[in-house]
Amino acid sequence: MLFPLDRKKLAFIAGVLIGSCLIAGCGGSDSEETTIADLVPQPEVAWEDKGPVILDGCRSGVEYTEAWSCVYGDPGSDRTVVLWGDSHAMQFSPPLIRLAEERGWRLVTMFRGNCLTADVSYKPACDAWRENAMDRIADERPDLVATATDTGNGYALWRGGERLGREESEPILREAFARTLGQLGRATGNRPGSVVVLRDLPRSEFRPPDCLLENPENLAACDFRGFRKNPPGFDLVAARRTPGVRLVDLSATVCPGGICNSARNGMVIYRDTTHISATYAETLTDLIGEQIDGP
Repeated sequence: MLFPLDRKKLAFIAGVLIGSCLIAGCGGSDSEETTIADLVPQPEVAWEDKGPVILDGCRSGVEYTEAWSCVYGDPGSDRTVVLWGDSHAMQFSPPLIRLAEERGWRLVTMFRGNCLTADVSYKPACDAWRENAMDRIADERPDLVATATDTGNGYALWRGGERLGREESEPILREAFARTLGQLGRATGNRPGSVVVLRDLPRSEFRPPDCLLENPENLAACDFRGFRKNPPGFDLVAARRTPGVRLVDLSATVCPGGICNSARNGMVIYRDTTHISATYAETLTDLIGEQIDGP
């Protein structure tokens, strides 16, 4: 994959940091010892750190209903893995791409931002994209499907032309997402563990990169207690209700003890209020790999 020169440098630096982090462990915060000048990516551009799928045009545009896709890893592999969902699934593409490269998978990615993947009427274009993506996934007959979804307030539903409150939408979303997981299970032949839900991560009430810019010599001032809107989340409830689905919850690693760092181990952790940076996401590769392979 080709990057502009500045991205090449960024990728090299990030690779060194990631390798060091994987060897030494990423559990503790070094916010007090690190200054803003040391961080990758730099906070002012952290919002752009979304991983290669953006550069490769793998996310369906908001005006399109086709399920755009990209293939990573080994295109000729006899093991196909699909990573599918909204931007909260896309944030896990760096570790899944790395796993595909290491394990010889054929990884197919499909994303559409702000698009509900739960099987319920939401917005016409999103509904059409979801249906097209489901058809594509069924055609792939994947060995494994990994998915994630935003569980915040954006996915409030409509009924009879009227907008429902988010609290009213929650039980509907739980049932609808369970239906989605059931469909994904059928696409994989209903093998236990062949559908993986990457639980939505805790979020911040402020933009962590902005806080880092405001506190360049005291990064620990930007630590925060992560929270969830509409807890515990329709993704968690649906995963627990659906036989054979594997739930991967990275919350304790991303936010140890419930405290999230805006920056840790020389990396910006959160690129905005609800997404982790691609640089940090790649450090989760081994953990996700272990969880996928778990009992």
